Amino acid sequence: MPSLLMIVPSRGRPSNLDRLVEAWRTTSSGHADLVVALDDDDPALYQYNAHRVAMVTVGPRQSFVTWTNEVAVDHADDYRFIGSMGDDHRPRTVGWDRMLCEALDEIGSGVAYGDDLAASPILPSAVVMTSDIVGELGYMVPPVVEHNGADTFWLELGRGLGRAKFLPEVVIEHMHYTTGKSAIDHIYLEGADRLERDGRALDRYLAERFPAEAGALASRLGEPRRRETAARGAARLAPNQR
Repeated sequence: MPSLLMIVPSRGRPSNLDRLVEAWRTTSSGHADLVVALDDDDPALYQYNAHRVAMVTVGPRQSFVTWTNEVAVDHADDYRFIGSMGDDHRPRTVGWDRMLCEALDEIGSGVAYGDDLAASPILPSAVVMTSDIVGELGYMVPPVVEHNGADTFWLELGRGLGRAKFLPEVVIEHMHYTTGKSAIDHIYLEGADRLERDGRALDRYLAERFPAEAGALASRLGEPRRRETAARGAARLAPNQR
């Protein structure tokens, strides 16, 4: 059984998922399962080729963050590693899944990410973490946000724990509209509309709750096997994957 589960919420973008699956099939080394989360009110729901992925979950419409957290918590006991990417990500490096898992094995517990050719190394828009972190926190992304800020949180989480690894040799390209690699659509616009609200909520969380939560989590996880190797830089909040 694969040791990594990658979570991809999607809405209104069956062609995006098709392109992601094609990239996955030519680059994955078999260390990861792909689960796609779909809204049951999506007008494009029945255009998705759901049989092409390992797992599909369909339910009432939820935000990117809520879907990610629900699936991560549900499967934290089934996989050693839990990851997230958008339906607009494209794995480019052959063996990317194995390389990210091996990087985390070196640490013991932590966060690992590659180069998305957009925001990395400042922000990990696609990430893999050990599932014990999800189990301890009860979420993969703070539920105070809906759509934006997951990447900022993952960076701060890895730094706060001293357990982050950036692998520049692993490319998981982010085909985001802000890079000119895709056209803007209504899903991107919905995320942009929430940017300011999510930004305020995440700022409050990082200032008021995160230091204590990170400290408690670090003590439960024990000492990392190797020191943090995440790239340093000013964190910023940008439109997220979906």
